Parts: sequence; C-alpha cells; structure tokens
Amino acid sequence: MTGREATANAWYTEDGPDNDVILSSRVRVARNLAGFPFPAAIKSDDAESILSLVFDAFNQLENPERFQLVRMADLDILGRRILSERGVISPGVGNDPWRGIVIRNDGIVSATINVDDHLRLAAFSSGLALFPCARTVSEIERAMESRLQFSAQAGFGYLTANLLDAGSGLKASVLACLPSLCMGGLLDRVIREYLGQGFIIRGYYGSDAGTSLGCLYQLSNGSSASGDAESQLAQMERAAVGLAELERKARREVFATMPLTVEDSVFRAIAAAKYARFIPLPEAVDLIQRIKLGLTLGLVTGFGHKDLTALLYRIQSAHIGFVISGGDVTIEEDVRTEDAKADRLRAMVIQEVLKAADIRERR
Repeated sequence: MTGREATANAWYTEDGPDNDVILSSRVRVARNLAGFPFPAAIKSDDAESILSLVFDAFNQLENPERFQLVRMADLDILGRRILSERGVISPGVGNDPWRGIVIRNDGIVSATINVDDHLRLAAFSSGLALFPCARTVSEIERAMESRLQFSAQAGFGYLTANLLDAGSGLKASVLACLPSLCMGGLLDRVIREYLGQGFIIRGYYGSDAGTSLGCLYQLSNGSSASGDAESQLAQMERAAVGLAELERKARREVFATMPLTVEDSVFRAIAAAKYARFIPLPEAVDLIQRIKLGLTLGLVTGFGHKDLTALLYRIQSAHIGFVISGGDVTIEEDVRTEDAKADRLRAMVIQEVLKAADIRERR
C-alpha cells in the first residue's frame, strides 16, 4: 500500500454528532486465535499461519473486494506515517513480513494482524458515534467467527496480550478539542477527575510521540475486564457527553468573562490562517482550534466543524508530504528546503478551506 492509497478515503470529512467538541470516535476489539501463542512469543511459522487465516477470513466476507489486505513489509514509509496520523497503527509498529494490515475502501474499518494481538479490528467515525462504530466492528467479527476460533475462557471472556484488554476486549475512545477548558485553566482538574474514575485521558500526538498537538485530547476506557461490551460503551458515551458539556460550559464562561480576549484570539487566528505564507504544524493546530472556538461562538462564518476536523488530519506531516510527493501542487521557486515546502503547502491547504471565512463582530 502506498501513501496515495492510504489517503484515498477520508471518513473524517463527514459531519458527526457533537462535533463542536468531539472530533471522532473509535472502537476496536482485540482477539487472539485459539491454539497459538500471543504475538510477543510467537514464532514466524505460527505468525504466517495466523496471517493466512485472518486474510482468508476477510476474503470470505461479503463483498471482499472492499478490503485491502497488505503485509506490513509492503507498506511504504509514507503510507505507514499517514495511517499512524489517522490512528490506524502505532508509529513504531514493526514491518515484519508476518504482520499485516487490512483497510476497508471507505476508510472506516481497519485491522492489524500479529501486532499487539493476533487481530485488532477497529472502526472510526466523525463526531460522537461509539455505538455505530461498535455495530460495524461486531458485524464483521460475527461474520469472521465462522472461520476463526477466538481464544476465550468461560466466565471471563476473551484472552488478550494485555490484561487490561481482556474480557470484552473492547477499547473505545474519542478525540476531543478542548480550547475553552485550556483557556479557562480547568483542564488539569478535569483530567484528574476522569483519571480518578478509571478512564484514560491524554494529549493527542498524531504520529509524533514527543509533541502533543494543542488542546486535542483522547478519552478512552481504562479496562475492558469489568462488565460487557454494551455497558462499557454506555459508560464511555456518558463520559464523552460529560466532557463535551464541560467544554461547552467553559466556553460560555470564558466568553462571558473575557469576550475581548476571546475575540482577539479568534480574529488573530483567522488573520494568520488566511494570510500567513508559512505555517508549521504546531502553529497550524493552534490556529485551527482557536478558529473552532470562534465558530462555536458565532464569531466566524464561511465553513463548518467538519472542515476544521478534516484540516486537522490534512495538515499533519505525512499527509502534507503525500501531496508534495504527488507533484500535483506548485510551490514557489524561492521555497527550497523540505521543511519550508511543507510549511508553505500547509498554509495553502488551510487558506483553500478558509477562503470564504469571515468574522462577525459583536454589535
């Protein structure tokens, strides 16, 4: 799979529920095949057998042509980085020939094989859509169970490489944009409260494990061992709704107590986004989340939340690198270094999306 194939579909360009705060949802299940060691202790022959069994199970699904089945070793560097930026694979996943990845043509469904577990099957959606994601995963898993026997123990559930994933094997997460909680100085307290309830909440890093991107945070369930998948999803949905309400409350309070500060932040962001010639990634993320705050408050017009969500993916380094490598865009001759070209193209991408953007001042 090449970088071009990896960018062919983009679920994140669609609208979704609660997308003023919740940018995306992801649900994945971890499964292991009975009779085989976990990936950390597996031999290459067994791993090859698992890869063949799982690939064959996908090929037996209805409309198998919808799925791309790829060995990790055949995935080019740019494609790996793009999939990492989308949350499909971890940045440091190995490229052993017996590891595999599956991507459905609509980009919503993906799976990894012989990475952390024998099979990790995931679905993505814009906005807060944990239950639809779970239904998508469940339908595919049920269809595969006629050909694959998953390792499980009565009264306990599915067996996984990580004890926190055992039981239902379910991991549900949402990506949230929390600029008002950041601006109001409330985010640390909110994080402590969610951690105290057993959830995981941490900065979102894209494909760079060293730099958190702005006020983007990922909220997920801490363990899948307690309760069934349905109750775990319901608990996660309540937590995500609560987080969204906290951000909205903070948004109202911040704008009520310091409207000029908020307007200055939003209007400066619009000006820089529309007219800057070079925009590095950290600055671009900061501008977009400030503009998103302005959009929710009615201070800016000419675009929607789905446009900003799509931008947050499109401006990341590998996505920008893919566009540059395609040779379909013209960058001025005096922009010579690769970093400068990336920053220049990032500015161009943002300005194309925000070309109709305008400010709406209070009367």
